[in-house]
Amino acid sequence: MPPISDPAAIRTILRSDPVWCIYALGDLAPPFFERTVWFSSDDTPPALVMLYCGFDPPVLFAVGKAEQVRPLLAEIGHPGGLSVHVRGDVLGLLGERYEIDKTDLMWRMRLPSGSFRPTATEHTVRLARADVPALERLYADGAAAGESPHFFLPSMVEEGVFFGIYEEGELIAAAGTHLVVQAEGVAAVGNIYSRRDRRSRGLAARTTSAVVNELLRRSLATVALNVNPRNVPAIRVYERLGFVRYCAYHEGLAPRQWLAAREKPSEGGITS
Repeated sequence: MPPISDPAAIRTILRSDPVWCIYALGDLAPPFFERTVWFSSDDTPPALVMLYCGFDPPVLFAVGKAEQVRPLLAEIGHPGGLSVHVRGDVLGLLGERYEIDKTDLMWRMRLPSGSFRPTATEHTVRLARADVPALERLYADGAAAGESPHFFLPSMVEEGVFFGIYEEGELIAAAGTHLVVQAEGVAAVGNIYSRRDRRSRGLAARTTSAVVNELLRRSLATVALNVNPRNVPAIRVYERLGFVRYCAYHEGLAPRQWLAAREKPSEGGITS
């Protein structure tokens, strides 16, 4: 089964579930699209599997019913391993082909239309490229406890929306985005962190509210975020702002493909 490369056809499938597909919709934008490979089923509605090759290991994403996704996984032969971003039924399918390492159960939360309940945003400031060193110092505060945002690139500050709160010249709280793609009408909120000695002061609510307010000002139709279900304080903040739970999913690593799967490579599949 050859890959598909028509962005319009891919977009139609992703638009069937824009909240779950929010990151994949963002990957339709240049230069990300050039780093992706897509496979689609012939079903109605079709399933879709994407391999994003901009990271090492590549990221695997899937949308559709498990029985539709199964044959598509045969096209993604990648013995070098995968980073997975999938729902539970697809994770089970991957376990038939890959050695699955530790995965984290995550929640995708969405902001329904008209549900935003903003909080006061006094002292929040829009962050720019010059604030990246301060952001990196802030995020490093959580490194020892494993609390630092794990998906932050300096380029996100210029390409997205970030707000923070300074105190005595140091950034003590910030919130931002993983992606903002105006053409697709999507934004993924993330990189939210408050310094450990400044918590329980409502800082996360203020910075996150400032970010969401700007995203809605831009008329972005799909605004969502990811959260670990064990992070109860964060969930409470997001729910107060109007976010609701949408679905559970798993993210983690499949570092090695089983030999049995490698012995029968699918014709036209991707290997390395």
